[in-house]
Amino acid sequence: MSSISIINVLNDLVITLKDVRVSVPVAIRRGDNANLICHYDMEGAELYSVKWYKGKREFFRYTPKEIPALKSFVVAGLSVERPLSNGSHLTLVAVEPTATGKYSCEVSADLPSFDTMIVSSEMEVVDVPVTKPLITGIKQFYRIGDVVLGNCTSYNSKPAANLTWLLDDKKINASQMMQYPIYKDHRSGLDTSTLGLFFQLTHHFLGRSKIKFSCIAKIHDVYEQRVDRWIEDERPKLMAASASPVGLNPVNYIHSIYDQSSAASSYHHHDGSDFDNQNSDAYMTQIQGRKGE
Repeated sequence: MSSISIINVLNDLVITLKDVRVSVPVAIRRGDNANLICHYDMEGAELYSVKWYKGKREFFRYTPKEIPALKSFVVAGLSVERPLSNGSHLTLVAVEPTATGKYSCEVSADLPSFDTMIVSSEMEVVDVPVTKPLITGIKQFYRIGDVVLGNCTSYNSKPAANLTWLLDDKKINASQMMQYPIYKDHRSGLDTSTLGLFFQLTHHFLGRSKIKFSCIAKIHDVYEQRVDRWIEDERPKLMAASASPVGLNPVNYIHSIYDQSSAASSYHHHDGSDFDNQNSDAYMTQIQGRKGE
C-alpha cells in the first residue's frame, strides 16, 4: 500500500466528535425541574442526531435535518419541557422518584463519518424531610465527669439523611457516636435515621458556663438542616441553691430545652410508640452499656 493510501485510510479513521460529556444533577428534590446538558465538539463535522436515554429506553431525540427536529417518546415518569429543550439542553418537568436512574446522551455525526459517542451519568430524586431533625435525651444541666446521652433523629426522607454531631461547631469523634439501623416505613417508602451520642464532659466547662451541641442532617447538596442544644454547668446553680434561705425550695431542673419553640417533649421511636423524656433517657443507657463493654 502506498504512503498516500495509508494517509487516506488514517484520515477516514479520524474521530470527528470531541469532548462529549453530560451534566446531570447528582440529586434533585422531588417536584423540581431537572436540567440535563449534553456537551460536545463536532470538530467541524455536521451533527446528525442527539439522543437521550433513561436506562436503555430512548425518550428524546434531536435531528436538525428532520421536521420536526425535536421528538419525544413516552417513558413512564418522564415529562420533557420541549420549549426549553434543544440539541444540547433538556428539561424534565416536576420529577418524581421514578425518574431516578442512569441518563445517557448519544451524539452522532453526519456523513461521511457517522461517528457516534455515548456518555452517561446517574441522577437521584430526593424526598426531603418536612421537619428539622429532632434532638432528644439531652438535659439542661451537667457537671464535669457526666456523660451526655442523646439521640438526633431525621424523619421521613428518601434516601435517609446523613447525620453529624458537633460540639461548639467542631465535629465529634465517631467513637462517641452510634449509628442506629435505618428505619424504613413500608407504607410511605420513606426512611428515618438516628445517630446516638455518648459524650463524657471533662474540661469543656472550664472558664465557661455553657457549651453547645449541634446536629446536622444532610442529603447530598439539596437538603441541610441544623438544630442546636445548649447545656449549662450545674455548679453555679448548686451554689445559688445552697445560698438560698432555709425552707426555700431550689428551682426545679428543666430537663429538656429545644431550640424550636414548638418542639414537643415526646417523640416517636422506631416502632411507632410514644416515648417521654424519662423513657428516652432509659433507652439511651443502652449506649452507655455498649461503651462499658
